[in-house]
Amino acid sequence: MLKIEIPGRRDINLEGIVFDLNGTLAVDGKPQAADLELLELLAGKLRVYVLTADTFGTAAEVFRGLSVNLCRLKGQEVASEKKKFIDSLGSLSHAAVGNGYNDHLMIHSAVLGVCVLGGEGAHPLTMANADLVVSSTRAALELFLNPRRLTAGLRR
Repeated sequence: MLKIEIPGRRDINLEGIVFDLNGTLAVDGKPQAADLELLELLAGKLRVYVLTADTFGTAAEVFRGLSVNLCRLKGQEVASEKKKFIDSLGSLSHAAVGNGYNDHLMIHSAVLGVCVLGGEGAHPLTMANADLVVSSTRAALELFLNPRRLTAGLRR
């Protein structure tokens, strides 16, 4: 568990974090090796889930050997599926990180939502529902590895 103290807000007790894969952790289905190393470090502190429709068919190979929970989405209503997924985990104890339109409901439902404005861009609705917007996957991962950055960005 990761406790994040935020002046002017209630404290957040994170048990886990849910990531979108394509556009968030990966561009064109390929994550950066350095980001995977940070993801593994994060998995030592929190339960880490990666949601994907596996558009490129590479997810199992990419995450083989890592301490993450890879979850494949199968329906046509991906935004609703992602929201249901985080709600089933406990949205008051889980953060969400995404970038696309289909991430906006998950980001909104999570106790802490982060939008990545990376190589594939970010949907304005997802940005509007996020607590923070960051410039890269690395920046998103480092927020949770260095929680004082979250405190600095979220204090009121």
